[in-house]
Amino acid sequence: MDIQEAIEIIYIGLVSENSVPVKLRTNRELDSDLLNQVREALDVLTHYCKDKETVPKKLALAMVDIYGAFSFQTGYFEDEILEELEGIGIELQEKAMELFSE
Repeated sequence: MDIQEAIEIIYIGLVSENSVPVKLRTNRELDSDLLNQVREALDVLTHYCKDKETVPKKLALAMVDIYGAFSFQTGYFEDEILEELEGIGIELQEKAMELFSE
């Protein structure tokens, strides 16, 4: 996977109208395949950006409030699913912190 492809996967998976958070809010369905592609793309970009001082704006936009994108009020999903989604939000937030750290 090249860098531009990784950025596009992250943007589509986290920001677009067909993103994982949008699908969760509209269909109440977790797109595990797309989420796994986002995870893989984040790993690629974390490695690529390791020694860089800046990151592409599109990537930064996708990572803004990533934890919040996976936070839902009690009652929206069953407690078990809420915990899983919270875990995903924490995982992606940690990946963002790794990506943006020096």
